[in-house]
Amino acid sequence: MGPYKKAYMQYMDSQGVKYLDKDEHVVRVSYSGDNLNTIPVYVFFDQDGDGIVTLRCWDIVKIPEDKMAKALITCNEMNKRFRWVKFYVDKDRDIMAEMDAVVDMQTVGAECVQLVKRTVNIIDDAYPEFMRVVWG
Repeated sequence: MGPYKKAYMQYMDSQGVKYLDKDEHVVRVSYSGDNLNTIPVYVFFDQDGDGIVTLRCWDIVKIPEDKMAKALITCNEMNKRFRWVKFYVDKDRDIMAEMDAVVDMQTVGAECVQLVKRTVNIIDDAYPEFMRVVWG
């Protein structure tokens, strides 16, 4: 386990934030939103020990094949609206969200907690737009 991941987990412990230690470089944190019951965000720490993190959430919405064009346009709209998180459609036609950040060793805990919360809020806000693609 790298020092950034360890410091992040210690901070979450001190704040009473529940998480799951997935493997040597990954921590999962789940929150509930207004539009989604569970929003799991995976925090990936750089394997070389640098202060770089990637936050990912997958399988937000499954897009029917005939709605792919509208889904891509909606991803572009959401990327313009929410500059912190990028949305894309993966090869299985699932909407994915991702964020990259550089963090400081002294403040990695608070920074990552805020990044996870921001990611969760953005995904929760964008979710109805993606559901309009599926059902609209």
